[in-house]
Amino acid sequence: MAPRPRNTGSKDLPPNLYRKTDARNGVTYYTYRDPISGRVFGLGKDKEAAIREAVAANHADANKPTLAERISTPAPAPGKLFSDWLDEYRELFAERKLSASSNKNVGMRINRLATVFGSKGIKDITTMDVADYLTGMAKEGKAQMARAMRSLLRDVFAEAQARGWADTNPVEVTKAARVNIKRERLTLELWKAIYEEATKPWLRRAMELAVLTGQRRDDIASMLFKDVHDGFLHVIQSKTGARLRISTALRLESVGLDLAMVIKQCRDRVLSQHLVHHAQASGRAKAGQSVVLDTLSSAFAEARDKAGAKLGITFGRQPPSFHEQRSLAARLHEVEGRDAQKLLGHRSATMTDLYRDSRGAEWIDVA
Repeated sequence: MAPRPRNTGSKDLPPNLYRKTDARNGVTYYTYRDPISGRVFGLGKDKEAAIREAVAANHADANKPTLAERISTPAPAPGKLFSDWLDEYRELFAERKLSASSNKNVGMRINRLATVFGSKGIKDITTMDVADYLTGMAKEGKAQMARAMRSLLRDVFAEAQARGWADTNPVEVTKAARVNIKRERLTLELWKAIYEEATKPWLRRAMELAVLTGQRRDDIASMLFKDVHDGFLHVIQSKTGARLRISTALRLESVGLDLAMVIKQCRDRVLSQHLVHHAQASGRAKAGQSVVLDTLSSAFAEARDKAGAKLGITFGRQPPSFHEQRSLAARLHEVEGRDAQKLLGHRSATMTDLYRDSRGAEWIDVA
């Protein structure tokens, strides 16, 4: 900031130093005005001392680097880079020995974090940086992904704190994005109609196993005949590692199926270790091979759309997917008096409540 124009009586003074005479007693006082902040400092009545102070202050200001010098000076190197910590975090996460699909999903998310924050020092990442990133993702309609990335980031920084890479966890005080559930629920009526449209035997077996056991698509596709012994179907859930023993005597009256009968129907003229498998060669798939997840989903969607057309149902943007059979199973088993939480393998009753919620898709009977 340039100094104010000099008064005639101040021409003999250095820049930014001013004199003022008190009209009451005729005494002259000296003041210094900081050209940067505009603050005024009193320097007393001694002219020579005031001049020395002003010259020293002006000299200190002149030694400040210019804007050009500040631009040309490289920024100080950050501390330990976030990307370096992510490399170490990958190894830590691998030690948790989760499923291959979980490791793959987390690996992809870590790559995203490396792209966004990798060049920053881990201690330089602020809560605002994290909040801006998560908010931007939510505004793009990716609220569910924003929640997943927040959960991962919080764990990343928690591990970093534990190992001395970070002093604080900037994710803790951020808020998780609100997720509006959009996928439509599957009703029993619609399930039966889809089942009738399922022309492929392996799709029918997969649907029967899904509604009876309430397991996820990945776990149904991975079920093996060797997992059936001692009167139980043994399932180790790929997502959570939960270990379930489901009695082969399990029966669901609403669909007229029992697990032992369905497992028996899974055996056909083709020798296979998989309960759900191709009965004949199809494209790249050979007879006896398991059905890949995308094929399972697309076949279900095709049968669903045909069933919906026959029933006169117009689906929204998120029609019920194969996974919705898990929710339907929870509701049907609960009606018949079974513990849906145990069947689904949930640790939390709150999560089971989400699956039991029909979201207005079913009628409520009032006596």
